[in-house]
Amino acid sequence: MKDKFFIISFVILSLTIISSFIGCEYDVSGSMWEKPFTAPPTPTISQVTPAQAVAGVNTITITGTNFGDPAKDSLTVYFDAVTADVISGTATSITVRRPNLVSDTCTIKVVGSSALVVAKYSPYKIESVVEQYGSFLEGLQLSVLAVDSAENLYVTEFVSKSIVKVTPDGARSVVGTINRTATEARIGPNNKLYLLGNNRAIDQVDLTTGQISRWTQLPSGKVVKFGDFDETKHLYAAGTKTDIVVVNPDLTTKATQGFYANDEVLAVRVYNNYLYVASKLAATENTPQIWKHKLDANGTLGAQELVVDSTTISKYTSAAIKGITFSASGTMYISVDDENPILIFDQSKGTMDILYKEIIPSYCKYFYWGTGNYLYLITGDTTLGAEWTVYKINIGSSGAPYFR
Repeated sequence: MKDKFFIISFVILSLTIISSFIGCEYDVSGSMWEKPFTAPPTPTISQVTPAQAVAGVNTITITGTNFGDPAKDSLTVYFDAVTADVISGTATSITVRRPNLVSDTCTIKVVGSSALVVAKYSPYKIESVVEQYGSFLEGLQLSVLAVDSAENLYVTEFVSKSIVKVTPDGARSVVGTINRTATEARIGPNNKLYLLGNNRAIDQVDLTTGQISRWTQLPSGKVVKFGDFDETKHLYAAGTKTDIVVVNPDLTTKATQGFYANDEVLAVRVYNNYLYVASKLAATENTPQIWKHKLDANGTLGAQELVVDSTTISKYTSAAIKGITFSASGTMYISVDDENPILIFDQSKGTMDILYKEIIPSYCKYFYWGTGNYLYLITGDTTLGAEWTVYKINIGSSGAPYFR
């Protein structure tokens, strides 16, 4: 009896399961693997501008096809194994910063996130633009430097206060020992070395004999740190709350109109009959600004004109400005105590950028343009453990003259 009940129950359950399958429709979509694959377009590089990364080239533009959609795809550019900093990119053009690489035959590679093929271009030449100079390898703190008309370099040491001369062939000698730590150096009238040092006294050094003497003593309260000569041999000097002090060729002095009476002046430079001044409000953390004044033949300053505002500078650095100089064509170079130590400002366009980003060693304390294409830098930072030494930077163009 029990066996019959079991058989009947099994038959009923089986019929129920079969009928449920018969009543269902097959409702599965087609396999995705049956869809045809569309390969992304193959990227190509047709041109690289400039044709070589010679000295002075700060950015490189790669032209081609199918680099991808910048809104959706990420782009990576390699010079051999070195990744370049991409500034901007479209499907047909990519602009990158000069990479930290020296090579005669490097391969450029553009890698797009959606591409199956890497675009390549070779060979491409990248020249060296930075070299350590003068064998300052002892790690001694350095103060200032200057370059004479024969491209001899004069560097003052912070502790010993020695003036070390380095000739173009690398020979070193000690010219003399100065009286105080220098904050500014200029090769000036009569091809002597003029040194300012947060003091009213300004000294001069005869570079032939090594004799050091007092050039002038400024009036009471006029403690100056920075200065520069113009074509008519006026010296424009400044410090903190001293305003601009003008030293005439006969060593008499005259005050200016109080433009910087409440400011800390950080740098001065004469260029194209203008005096350029970097300053900030004294005893504040304000970002500095850079101004200029028209100069006449008598050393009189014209009105104060803003050149670089604090907003522009703060986009690139919050570090202290250490110097200003110019190329012969008028591009302004600003040294800063930062990881990327040189900024360049195009006055005609009002644009600023970093020179040779991540190539120049950090923390510029002082710089001076030689007679040709080289900018000489003192770099280092005792607190941060950065090495004190001198570098020679090839700018690829000549500097504006320092007046002697």
